Amino acid sequence: MQSKSTRILWILTGAYAALYFTGIGITLHEGELSFKNLNDILFLILSVIFLTAIALLWANKKTAGIFFMAWNTGIWIYDFLLEKGQDTGMLSIMAIPIMVIGALFCLEWFKASGKSQQSVPSQWKYMLLILLINYSLLYLIVVISELYSGKHTDYFSLPFILLPILFLLFIIGFAFSWKCDFVAGLIFVLWYAILIVGSVGYFELRDSGPWIMFGIPLLLQGLFYIKNNLWYKSGQVKDETVSDRHHFI
Repeated sequence: MQSKSTRILWILTGAYAALYFTGIGITLHEGELSFKNLNDILFLILSVIFLTAIALLWANKKTAGIFFMAWNTGIWIYDFLLEKGQDTGMLSIMAIPIMVIGALFCLEWFKASGKSQQSVPSQWKYMLLILLINYSLLYLIVVISELYSGKHTDYFSLPFILLPILFLLFIIGFAFSWKCDFVAGLIFVLWYAILIVGSVGYFELRDSGPWIMFGIPLLLQGLFYIKNNLWYKSGQVKDETVSDRHHFI
């Protein structure tokens, strides 16, 4: 029997799929999508990946979750590197919920496997690590998009030197997240603080590289790392029962 959290994920996935394929149907009807344009064909291939993920939900939640997250990454590549329309970024933002849903399906698999005996702290770490890997791929896509945007940007002088510094900080934080999540959390909070200061102090920086809204998930990631490290190591969380773990989501 499926858990309450799994049923909720199924409902959210079904609602998103209905909206997604309704949108595709409308664009096909209006002639905005065709099989004559390479970009449109790639977009339709992404739709097949989405359908595959839904079909896999009955067999393997982990694999389905990975397909959902791969679909999200594909949408970002399509949006930032291929389409590059006037509304670049809007399609990617609308795809983010499926990335989170995919990560949660992976978590459901983790909780149902023998690894669930590792307790809630391990589940938190597993979930945050999945989100961070996804965020790393999306960040890399944005960086590549900026490098090939055709803009003449001097990355060795202010304010744009902050962008490679932020990227280097992110890489350092990502490396620490595997062994020392508290330090990783501090680095990610510092990353966002530099982004805020740079964006407020330099108008040119507001439209280049990772913007403030894009950085919010990384700030939250850092705060969760810090909170969980302090909370669990302070002894406030004792060993959980199996029933407690079922209410994790």
